Amino acid sequence: MDWVVFATAPDQLTAEMWQDLLEQAQIRCQLRAGDTFGFLGVSATPVRLVAPQEEAEIARDALETLVKLSEIDADSPDTTDGYA
Repeated sequence: MDWVVFATAPDQLTAEMWQDLLEQAQIRCQLRAGDTFGFLGVSATPVRLVAPQEEAEIARDALETLVKLSEIDADSPDTTDGYA
């Protein structure tokens, strides 16, 4: 089975959060660090997310949907309702 890169997270923490979101949606995904310094702790360098080639497009589409949904702030109204 060939694994292909479908996304790149800006850092390890973000990559792990994205991986968790995808796994909760039953989508297989693994992380591939962009550096060799993992033994020093959490990496601040980009991390690639990979999925089986036949599932990569599904993983990419799901991640785009999940990340966009997580950016919605329930506390901010859509309109000002007369407030300046």
